[in-house]
Amino acid sequence: KKRSLVHFAVDTDECFMTTKLAGKKTRYLPFNLGHNDGAGNPPNKEGYRTAYLWEQVWARDSMMDILGKFLHLSVEEYELGGIKKKKEAMSFPRYHQLDVVRKLTRDARKNGAGVNYLVQHSAGSGKSNSIAWLSYRLSSLHTSYNQRVFDSVIVITDRRVLDNQLQATIYQFEHKDGVV
Repeated sequence: KKRSLVHFAVDTDECFMTTKLAGKKTRYLPFNLGHNDGAGNPPNKEGYRTAYLWEQVWARDSMMDILGKFLHLSVEEYELGGIKKKKEAMSFPRYHQLDVVRKLTRDARKNGAGVNYLVQHSAGSGKSNSIAWLSYRLSSLHTSYNQRVFDSVIVITDRRVLDNQLQATIYQFEHKDGVV
């Protein structure tokens, strides 16, 4: 919360990120494009496989978008032995989350409401944050004529664990009337 927002570990082929350095306990998450329906990055005829990082992600407009609309401090309150505690963690989007939210937002701005999409995430890949970031973006999405695209955004899930997690995540993103 006081210094770095995110740390990247990058070589010519792959990229990983973390928001908290903890020595040997540091947990790095992949920040790759994916290749052939799997991990890693596709070949790049014009340079390094990780060139997307500085060419797209770290580009000025992209970083301003990440800082303004993706980055947030997640706060989880819990009780341990009768004492209330807080666990805070900085949330920075992984590449697949950033990509899906931007693509769906761009398409919704272009095509409006009424289009169906299917987003596939694997277990532990950050579904709750992807849904929360997308909901947040869509709830304030306007056309080039400054007209709202959606009157409301409703998130429905059939999983109780994800339901509670989603409620807490979305609520942390947006504290205003109408967010339930």
